Amino acid sequence: MVFHRYSFKRPAGWTKKKLSRLVALSPQDPTYIQLEKHFQDGWTHPKKPKPQVHAIFEIVLTEESLVAFLRYRALVEISRVPKHANEQLLFHGTSRSCSLGDEKTRTQLCKMAGCLLCSVIRNSFDVSKCGEYHSIVAFKSLLTCLTGKRHKFRRFGTGIYTTACSSKADDYFIGVPDSPFRAVLVNRVVVGNPLIRQYNAEEITELPFGYHSVVGVPGADLNYGETVVYNNDAIRPAYLIVYAADVPPEVHVADLRSILSTLFKTPVAAS
Repeated sequence: MVFHRYSFKRPAGWTKKKLSRLVALSPQDPTYIQLEKHFQDGWTHPKKPKPQVHAIFEIVLTEESLVAFLRYRALVEISRVPKHANEQLLFHGTSRSCSLGDEKTRTQLCKMAGCLLCSVIRNSFDVSKCGEYHSIVAFKSLLTCLTGKRHKFRRFGTGIYTTACSSKADDYFIGVPDSPFRAVLVNRVVVGNPLIRQYNAEEITELPFGYHSVVGVPGADLNYGETVVYNNDAIRPAYLIVYAADVPPEVHVADLRSILSTLFKTPVAAS
């Protein structure tokens, strides 16, 4: 599913100083309705209850960013038979150090170095930052850093990772502890001719001639699919979906104590 509209219009009250790049969509907007369905349909983890969508924002691209994306898209189109770019709307989860989107009027991007969400909205994606991780002052973030389970493993090499599974993108979101909401990006991704893989291929550094992306399919090394592109102009953030934060039922304090105790070889006292 792709919505054939691109936004580089200025939001109401927009100024460069305010750094606002988001436009809140009305729940009655047809795009809001389609995106909410896209998000809910993509939430396929059986042990993660579907959350309630709080707000959806359209991301305002700069004209320069949009033109670069459309130029790449056109190049892929003319190289394929049939001649279309195979553009898809795919999810991406990352860290948020601020409360962007918690309120529909809170659309100013922060400047905190660890806020990858605001960085992507401001500058789009950068393949050279694949695997980059900034910790946030939250227990879940601390645990992530200690275990090294996030962002270190590059299943298909150095690329920009997205997924059609919104609940998988949610796994990669890390927020501030006092926010009742979580967020994922919905991105326009030029998939082109995908190289289909069932098994991990960390050694990938470039794609064979004629391919534009890697699509990992479930069944062998993956439980849920993912799509990887290796060109910055193959992807642009298009929408931000903010939704209620529900703690997964399988996460318990006792489990966290056990992990920390194993890591540091010392018992962790109960509170």
